Amino acid sequence: MLLFISLSEHHSIMHTSWLTAEQYASLSTKVQGAFLSPLPAFETLLISGADNRKYLQGQTTCDLNSLTDASFLHGAHCDAKGKMWSQFYLADAGEQLVVIAFRDELAASSAQWKKFGVFSKVGFEAGQQHYAVFGLSCSEGTDSTALTALIQQLDFARPAKGAVSRQQQAMLLALTDTHFLLLTPLPQAQQIMQQGLPLACPNAWLVRHIQQGFSYLEQGLIGELVPQMLNLQALDAISFTKGCYIGQETVARLKYRGGNKRAAFIFKAHSDELPAAGTDIEIQLGDNWRRSGQVVNAANINNELWLIAVLPNDITAADTLRLHSDSAPLLQLMPLPYSLT
Repeated sequence: MLLFISLSEHHSIMHTSWLTAEQYASLSTKVQGAFLSPLPAFETLLISGADNRKYLQGQTTCDLNSLTDASFLHGAHCDAKGKMWSQFYLADAGEQLVVIAFRDELAASSAQWKKFGVFSKVGFEAGQQHYAVFGLSCSEGTDSTALTALIQQLDFARPAKGAVSRQQQAMLLALTDTHFLLLTPLPQAQQIMQQGLPLACPNAWLVRHIQQGFSYLEQGLIGELVPQMLNLQALDAISFTKGCYIGQETVARLKYRGGNKRAAFIFKAHSDELPAAGTDIEIQLGDNWRRSGQVVNAANINNELWLIAVLPNDITAADTLRLHSDSAPLLQLMPLPYSLT
């Protein structure tokens, strides 16, 4: 069994109080049925203060006015040119808002929000000492009852897509009907790791994340992509009716005037590689290969590589594509689970 652990993941484990290196190393790479994956590279930011919603409303692509106790928001944070600092998930945690995102992008957005937040009644606190993040999902073909049973073992009701199920201070966010993020206080996270639940390595959840057409921003791509390049308009992560926010002019122009020629696509390959974010993808043109796109996220378990990558939006299965690497594996285009139109 091959488990790929990036240096950034290893660094995060060493700074995680609720997950030991020994526990991480023991996580299964053989996934059957419903499973739970600790996600130490995903972190949280707590945003407090009387202006927290008003402030984020002017900073993000999602509509804070639509956030309720029973829902969460998927959104992006852009610079003035519409290029993303981050994409994230946002939920109401009582007196605070909690933002969940991959560590690199959360750090980038946090720095920007703090810089301009001095002019509003808003406060920021890193959530690592309060919350742990898990992914909950299932292998393809899993009976729905198995997923429901695992959710019930965690004392949650199973939420519908876009909804939040709550159990005291813990929250289960349904990204789809079968793919979830679980936010728990640290003591509860430590208990989960010792309960004999079906635990799997983070890459197991990340494979399912990619297969669902989701992505996140790693360091090399922060400030490089507009939201539509990662299909966020198809994932209900952009409100086109909320009014002004930073980068809104660019994002709206791409919708109403066109101009965005790139999108995110899912690929599979048989390879032992784990390409970094930003790795080139090449297209064959006659006898030559030309750079066509770049990897956004990758996950590899037992030599099955899954990618989500940004390429021209007219790419089809008839195109021959490969990863720009030593072994240069050919990439198989897989269907997106949602429509881009």
